[in-house]
This record gives sequence, C-alpha cells and structure tokens, in this order.
Amino acid sequence: MTKVLFINDSAGQRNWGDRAAAVSLRAMMGSLGGEIVAAITEAELHSSSFLEPPSDPEGAAPGRLKESLRPFIPPIVLQWRAGLVASKAGSRKEAVIPATWDGFAASARTVLGSANPWPELPRAIEACDLAVIHGDGAMVGNGLHPRALLFLAYLIKKHFGKPVVMVNHTADFHHPVLLEMARNVYPLFDDVVFRDTVSAERWSPLAGGRFAADTAFWFSPCPREEWARVAGRPTFFDVWPDVARFDPSRPYLCIGGSSIYGVRPDLPAIVRQWTRALYQLSTIYPGQIVLTAADVVDAQVFRPVSSQLGLPLLGLHTPTQQAVDVLGNADAYIGGRWHPAIFALRGGAPLISLAGKTFKMRALSEMAGLSGQSFDACEVEESLPGIGEQLLSLLQPGEDLRRRLRSWGDAMSENAWDNLRWLAGAAGARR
Repeated sequence: MTKVLFINDSAGQRNWGDRAAAVSLRAMMGSLGGEIVAAITEAELHSSSFLEPPSDPEGAAPGRLKESLRPFIPPIVLQWRAGLVASKAGSRKEAVIPATWDGFAASARTVLGSANPWPELPRAIEACDLAVIHGDGAMVGNGLHPRALLFLAYLIKKHFGKPVVMVNHTADFHHPVLLEMARNVYPLFDDVVFRDTVSAERWSPLAGGRFAADTAFWFSPCPREEWARVAGRPTFFDVWPDVARFDPSRPYLCIGGSSIYGVRPDLPAIVRQWTRALYQLSTIYPGQIVLTAADVVDAQVFRPVSSQLGLPLLGLHTPTQQAVDVLGNADAYIGGRWHPAIFALRGGAPLISLAGKTFKMRALSEMAGLSGQSFDACEVEESLPGIGEQLLSLLQPGEDLRRRLRSWGDAMSENAWDNLRWLAGAAGARR
C-alpha cells in the first residue's frame, strides 16, 4: 500500500459537489492501492487548523444544534462569523500562510522550527509516501484556501522531498499574486491534472499538466426504468427540512443555482427573478419542474421559490447517489453548478448552463459537445427566452442525444482514473 496524505478532503462539506468529488477520489485511491494515513480537510484549510483534533469530539448537543441551523442562516452571516472566529483564534496560524511568493521560505522555516503552529503536520508528512492535493475549484482569487494549498505543496516537496500531485482541479490564475505563486510552485509537482480542458490549455505550460475528467464522473445514475419503481414511493425524496414530491416515472426538468450567488448581496431579488421565470417556464415545458439546492446559498434562493410556487426541492442533505439518480434521469438540467451538471450529463440529460464565478460551466458544456453559451444566473427572467429556445432544441433529438451524452459520460468516467496515474504507477496497482 502507498501511504497517502490527502489534502483538501471535502467529503464533509455541505456542498453536493464537494462531497461527490472527494468521496469518489477517496474510493479511487483505495482501489489503486492508496492508504490515506492522514487528511487535511477543506474546513481545516479555511481555518488554518491542520490535523488538529476536533474541539467537540463527542458531538455535544450545542455543536449539533449550531450545525443543524446552518442551512437557515444567510451566507453573509456565516462568512462574518467565520471571519470573527478566525480573527480571535486563528490569526496567528493564518499569518503563517504566506501572502506572497516572497514569504514562502520564511513561512517554511516557521513550520520547521519550534514556533510551528501545527505540530502534527511534519509528522504526517514524514509518515506518507505521497501527498495528493485535491485542487477542486480552489485555484482562483487570492484567498487563504489556494495560498494554503500551494504553501503545503512547497513545504512537502522542497523540505521533505516527498512526491506531491495536484489533481482534479480548475485553475483560474487571473489574480497576479496567485499567478506568481503558481509559476513557482507548479513546476515542483510530480503530476498536475486539470479537470477541464480550458484550464489545461491555458496553464499546462506551468508544469506539463494535462486534462483528466472530474472524479465525480465515478458516480453513475440508475436507469430510470429500474430506479423509478423504488423512487416513486411517497416521501422518497423528502429529506428534512425539504420536500421533493414528484413522480420520477414522468418527464421532469431539474433547476439549479450558481456559485455566483455566494458573492451577491441581493438574494431576495434573485428569488423574485426565479419565481417569475419558473412560472413562465411552466408554460414552455409541460413536464414537472424540480428545484435542486446543491449548496447552502442555493437553498437560500430556492426554498422561498419552492414555497411560493409549490415546486419540489431537493435540499442540501440529499445523499449524493440519490442526487445523481435524479439529475441523471431528468429531461435536462438548467443550472450553474459544475458537479450537478456532471450528474445530469452522466445519465444523458443535456445541460443548459448558467454562469458561475469562473469559466468552468462554459468549459463543461463545450467538453460535452453542447453550446458554450452560459446565461446570466442573476437575470434569469431576462434570459428565459434564450433558455427556453435552447431547452426545446435539446429536447427535440430525444434519445439520440441522450445516448451520445451517456457515451461521453462513460468515457469521462474511465478517463477520471487518470487523475491518479502517479499513484497507480507508484503502487503498481490495477483496479
């Protein structure tokens, strides 16, 4: 077995895609002979608390209560609270994460010295044979998350001499500070794998990186004729506190949100946009309309829409495989979420993409051989004529298009294993 330090493990996150990508990546590593001996979670990266024991290991009632209330708290409040907690408890640790490339060497000396704020980190690095960094959508902007990933890669490779691979990620290095870091750190990686072709084309010269499909393609939806018999039972999709009552044996359309909502202060206006747009869409599309909340901010938008229009809502706590089954068997997916779009395409459901914070939705649509047009996720009422026109054109080919998309999804599922080519070679593994 190859001992793996897994960095940016997002299996415990609330976002559907975070969970799907990390769960599949973990499963694939295990199949290829990788044993995860330590993991740094996405939450730890955001709080700069690497490999620390949980403060509430027994899951005391107050902690559970706070977590249960999270879906109902506006994202801006959660961000403010996270910033407040960090300023009180994590500022010293955050300060060790370098703000620019020039600070990498000094930060490494701190971690290797007696003032190291993460005493378990050097021990975990020493114990591993390989560090696997799950880049996901982190490589954008200049926040703590991408800088921490690059610093950890530098530390592990430069000062411990251990192999490090960066896999399953989109790279958007428009911020000059992050770009300078990437130009210096990416050549240190033993392998670099981008999950979209746009990133691979733009940034592979940094370190000879290549494309491999997102590991979430590992999931596969159950065929409708088998699935609908079970899924059609009353309350099957009702995951508290949301209700998603629809008939999976009949045609339906899935609607999703966008990552852009997380940076928009005007969510009530977006709710009004969706309410009016979906009322109009019901005059264009004769089937059922199912709302999907793949992230906490999407729930903030679609819960009131669901209430006002009486539409079913698949919420945050929906199990990943169940979400894959629903989206993969839909007539189409209209949304701006990368992983739910993968779930849909995997089953042959065509994608009508809404724009997100980066170019990734356009990239995914083009990769699947569909239109590269992405509609404005915050002005959906204005975009509805174009969305409706594209929807009707995608529904017209029927099963022929679905077969093509399923075949492409099958190929992407096989190609996704190439994220771990380095591990497979090191372990001499055959899945």
